[in-house]
Amino acid sequence: MNRSKCQEAAEATRTPVRRYQVKRKRILIVEDDRLCLILLRQLLTAQGYEILQSSEGWDGITRARNEQPDLIVMDIKLPVISGLDAILLLKRDDRTKTIPIIAVTGCVTPGDKANALRSGCAAYITKPVKVEELLRTVELFLPSTSSY
Repeated sequence: MNRSKCQEAAEATRTPVRRYQVKRKRILIVEDDRLCLILLRQLLTAQGYEILQSSEGWDGITRARNEQPDLIVMDIKLPVISGLDAILLLKRDDRTKTIPIIAVTGCVTPGDKANALRSGCAAYITKPVKVEELLRTVELFLPSTSSY
């Protein structure tokens, strides 16, 4: 056998290497405070999530409709359109109504929480964000899965 025939024979006996591509869960963060956005992005990226971001409610709605994230983290006090109004619009839209939304906000009264949950939020976290609470809440909606 010449060299090329040997190489062909060797390659034919190799076990195919399977490459598993893990699809990372995508989270859209809608937050107008730059430092809070950076903190949330870094925390969630470190956990392996792919992060989409927006600093304004209308843009967040558009991104949610176009990008179809697995989860949305939404501030309540946003410029132009409030987070509550954005949530109401997302929950009325067939394209986005099933995406869970976690409110992360500085609004801390019991009425604020009730309004957020009534508008369609699946969970409510107050600022300053407690890392463990945020990660535990995200994990409720985006459980870790293995592709192997």
